Amino acid sequence: MFPNLKRLLAVGTATAVALVSFGPAPTAQASVSSRSVTRAANWLAANPATVDDGISGEIAAATALAVARRNAPEMRARIAALQTKAATAVDGKPGAAASLAILVKAMHLNPKSFGGADLVQELLDGIDPSGQVGSFGSAYGQALAIIALKRAKQPVPAGVVTTLLTFQDATGAFGYEFNGFVADPDSTALSIQALHLLGGHSAQIKKAVAWAKSTQTKKGYWEAYSPVDSTSLMASALKLVHRSSGKASSWLRTQQLKDGGFPGELRTSTSTPNLLATSTAMYLLTGKSLATFTYPLKGYTKSPRPKISGAAKVGSTLTAKVGTWSPRPTVITYKWLRSGKVIAGATASTYTLTVADKGKRIRVKVTAGGIGLKTVTELSKATRSVRP
Repeated sequence: MFPNLKRLLAVGTATAVALVSFGPAPTAQASVSSRSVTRAANWLAANPATVDDGISGEIAAATALAVARRNAPEMRARIAALQTKAATAVDGKPGAAASLAILVKAMHLNPKSFGGADLVQELLDGIDPSGQVGSFGSAYGQALAIIALKRAKQPVPAGVVTTLLTFQDATGAFGYEFNGFVADPDSTALSIQALHLLGGHSAQIKKAVAWAKSTQTKKGYWEAYSPVDSTSLMASALKLVHRSSGKASSWLRTQQLKDGGFPGELRTSTSTPNLLATSTAMYLLTGKSLATFTYPLKGYTKSPRPKISGAAKVGSTLTAKVGTWSPRPTVITYKWLRSGKVIAGATASTYTLTVADKGKRIRVKVTAGGIGLKTVTELSKATRSVRP
């Protein structure tokens, strides 16, 4: 079993089934150039996850766009699509629930209420009494759950932490059991990040870092089924705990393909881009980590004051005209006011004037927001005094 299969099993994707057939420290190195980030983000924006990539691929690609802070319209569309399917897509898949919860929280949204799904509860429901996350025991799955719960500011069950620590061997590596213990750089990287968020595990982190240092190749990468994935996760973990990742960033630059993507294997003349590798590469490209990255909410370049159309007369219907906002908000709410006071129940884009409005002036307050966008409120001018 290779790390990629273990990761897919952790998030519960169908793709894993198809793969079963293969038998004070120095400051971390700076991230790769902004141009490399842009090229990788453009590739991800142009190449959405396929059915074979499953929900894990969709989440990984959307997360990478959020980490890159590029292609905002496409990123918002990807997250909105995840929102529409969240309730069914993560059902019975604690790993997917954890990954999506991390993205949702990083976007300043609520992981306990996302598209009709409580991602935190879906994750907790996938933890057995012993503390194991999911049906396949691995340090990766345990660490992913810890990161998600910590980021969501939820308590981490003690058994989850205890089980994670059982997947660290005497060398300091974290991994999983498959015909014996398999030391895995992906699992080790994510475990370093999880233990860092938990605090109080300096000895385990120190051993894991030592193992990582001892297994890094001279060229700067970590050998694994997908070296780009493993190297990006490990380098970002080392930076998080203030350790140098050596030549990792320089090596990663050599792996980027002409179209901006990254291969799932060591680059050759026939390499093609891989969605998961390109998505994970974004952590090392930007110098960020899964455990801590956050998306800064964007403001609007254009947020016009709403206008009210319709006659100011009892029985007439007023309509709020929001105008053209840029970027276009995905959520718009309305509150109608009578002489400055909120009218109970008047929350639609239209309002029919009643006797209670006679002699009063009406305004509408429009609040706009959405995925990755700040919440902004604009208030219209008042109408004339309402006639009988």
